Amino acid sequence: MANSRLDTLIERFHNKTISEAEHAELLNLLAQNEHARTARQFFRDVMENQPGNAQYFKQSDSEALLAAVQSKIDITKQRPVVRMSPFWKWAGVAAAACVLIIAGVWLLQPAATSTVKPVVQNKTSVPDLLPGRKNKAVLILADNKQIVLDSTGTGMLSMQGNAEVRKSGNGQIIYESGNGLNTSNETVYNILEVPNGGEYELVLSDGSKVWLNSASRIKFPVNFSGNTRDVELSGEAYFEIAKDRARPFKVHFKTSTVEVLGTHFNVNSYDNEPAQAVTLLEGSVKVASLQEAEIIKPGQQAVLGNKNKMKIKQVDVEEAVAWKNGYFIFVDEDIKSIMRKLARWYDFTPEYLGDISEEQFGGMISKFRNISDVLKMFESTGTIHFKIIPGDSSGKGKKIIITR
Repeated sequence: MANSRLDTLIERFHNKTISEAEHAELLNLLAQNEHARTARQFFRDVMENQPGNAQYFKQSDSEALLAAVQSKIDITKQRPVVRMSPFWKWAGVAAAACVLIIAGVWLLQPAATSTVKPVVQNKTSVPDLLPGRKNKAVLILADNKQIVLDSTGTGMLSMQGNAEVRKSGNGQIIYESGNGLNTSNETVYNILEVPNGGEYELVLSDGSKVWLNSASRIKFPVNFSGNTRDVELSGEAYFEIAKDRARPFKVHFKTSTVEVLGTHFNVNSYDNEPAQAVTLLEGSVKVASLQEAEIIKPGQQAVLGNKNKMKIKQVDVEEAVAWKNGYFIFVDEDIKSIMRKLARWYDFTPEYLGDISEEQFGGMISKFRNISDVLKMFESTGTIHFKIIPGDSSGKGKKIIITR
């Protein structure tokens, strides 16, 4: 009954037909722990779909909801989770809007409008870093020829073995079986490399789709032959595998392998992360390390540490694929973990001075904000501070200094 009522109120909110009493009821339902997932999706929809000048919640409503959430938990008995604030403009005036995570509940909290007149500054004197962008990558062909994809037009790019390689209008690189003129039995491989500050989508010759995150690389055959479909990955990628029961699809990364017949999953295998992670969204996969193999189910994540010891845990898969959907989602993460993710997307080097806060942060923000907007979230907690070094005119030497 409660879920049905919550769905009705959310629909009325988006249709702008919600009354003041229903608005208060909506806030109350969203504050309940059993509706945490719905609450997070609701606030994500607000961020994506509502106009920039929307007045979502009054300050008093947000404070009441925050108090209601906090009253249900004993803050002193939990690990410190610092609340953060993404920023956007309401009615043309810069105002803070918090997406908070407290015991699994997400909260949008507008800040009170300041009566202090803003100080006008020369924008060139305020350093900032722009976010990365989609469709930024380099394709390395079998003869080692490199194609810079973000500066290449659409249409056919090359014939590789028996596969035609083309770039679609939305930037995808698509491999399609050609006319069979190449009669060589040799397997032809291509490589797609995505640098810091980029993402790319690839369609393999079997119809499988791969989304590559920043600082990632995939090596793949232009046509699959034999009894398996094998690719090699470093970095992070999300896979939607075309079903083929006769030929399992295998992703090889570091010393581990994911084997599937047809499913959706995410692999995180960055060299500078302490562990590798395979997260399953749909179907089933077998994750194998040098020591063991496990089959995981949707909603589960296989985590492999430095010694290839595997741990299976239940997770919210949305967190694992937030990068693909245009968001950063942080759940109980320390600042060094967060800065590794930001550094890959904004293409900078983090530098730490002195003792750094070990508090853990939680929150959600669009990946397409400037870095200053993201850093303000952390600085607003009073536990961490940043200095942006924008680098030279070519973008080299970009650095962020982190202090307590």
